[in-house]
Amino acid sequence: MAIQNFYYIVTSSRSFFIQMVFTLNAIYYVTQADLNALQLILIGTIMEVSVLLFEMPTGLFADHYGRKRSLAIGTFVIGFAHVLEGSTPEFWAIAGASALWGIGWTFISGAEQAWIADELDGKNLEETFLRGSQFSSFARFAAIVASVSIAIIWSVQIAILVAGTMLIVLAIWAFINLPETKFVKVTRTKGVSGVTHMIATIKSGLEQIRGNTVLVSIAVVTLLWGLASEGFDRLYGAHFITDYDLSESESVYWFGTFYAIAFLLNIVVLKLVEKHMSGRYANVLLLTNAVLVGTMIVFAWTGQLWLAVAMYWVTSALRNVNYPLMSIITNERLQSKGRATTLSMFGQLDAFGQIAGGPLVGLLALYTSIAGGITTSALLILPVLYFLWRMKKKMTVS
Repeated sequence: MAIQNFYYIVTSSRSFFIQMVFTLNAIYYVTQADLNALQLILIGTIMEVSVLLFEMPTGLFADHYGRKRSLAIGTFVIGFAHVLEGSTPEFWAIAGASALWGIGWTFISGAEQAWIADELDGKNLEETFLRGSQFSSFARFAAIVASVSIAIIWSVQIAILVAGTMLIVLAIWAFINLPETKFVKVTRTKGVSGVTHMIATIKSGLEQIRGNTVLVSIAVVTLLWGLASEGFDRLYGAHFITDYDLSESESVYWFGTFYAIAFLLNIVVLKLVEKHMSGRYANVLLLTNAVLVGTMIVFAWTGQLWLAVAMYWVTSALRNVNYPLMSIITNERLQSKGRATTLSMFGQLDAFGQIAGGPLVGLLALYTSIAGGITTSALLILPVLYFLWRMKKKMTVS
């Protein structure tokens, strides 16, 4: 089997099971766990704190002990987290599961990109990442049908438990079957302590970033995306349920439709980018993020459900373009040795941004309105446009 196919299987399968949860957890949090706006933000903040704390240690783990092992551990922990949150609709259980989810994701982030980039010797990354995102979007679309069907026949809670269990099965399969032939272990010099070696590895990653103007711009954009994203991620579900007075049974159908159309749009957008915008990804990122500011604000304030749904679809499709395009730009500029650790630094910046931005948006939403919180998230994207413009200018010159 071609190495890319292993990558597509793992990423799309994980996307399928995680989307089964994400299709329904906003409903679960509001209608069964009865979380308020601040609690919704706090569970996201707890997740991002765990990402911030564990991103670097897990990146070092991947560079020392293998990316496949790290990826399998992360998938297992995320599966266990969903089993925990699905078993008890209480704030403490959901908060604990969020912390575990963040830890699990840090084992995957950086390690997965580093694994496939190494196995391909840094070649065909553009095609692999874009096609992988398309396969993942198809998987998420299928997951919506699966999760809604399970929720209708049984319950939202059962759907979450099934998805968590299947993620644990996927983790075991990945550990047994994924090939890892090009891994270059970061070794410790004899006589050098573990702490000293860890610091040296981190310094090497920082030097890579500092020595490249584009990577510096990516670092700033990643931080700002973190600031802007958490509020929208945690409040859009409550916005639909609360501000448009949807019942739990209505929400299951509506949310399934929301996600299904959004992922189909994302597939179309990624295909257009792959076909017509190859090599001009900084231009695409600048345009999509400029449009995002407007669509998020309209989504927050329109009183028409159909227009809010349309704006959600556009916003979701465009936001899902950011990750694969930035992954291509970033991985093309990183060395193989220590790649996972360096990528983890970007993950930490995103987590720090979400930790800083999430509670601010949550408090604003709690004391003003959910629409006000979403608008704040939109306005936090504005500084991103300047740094994307700088990045585009530098990439055009070079």
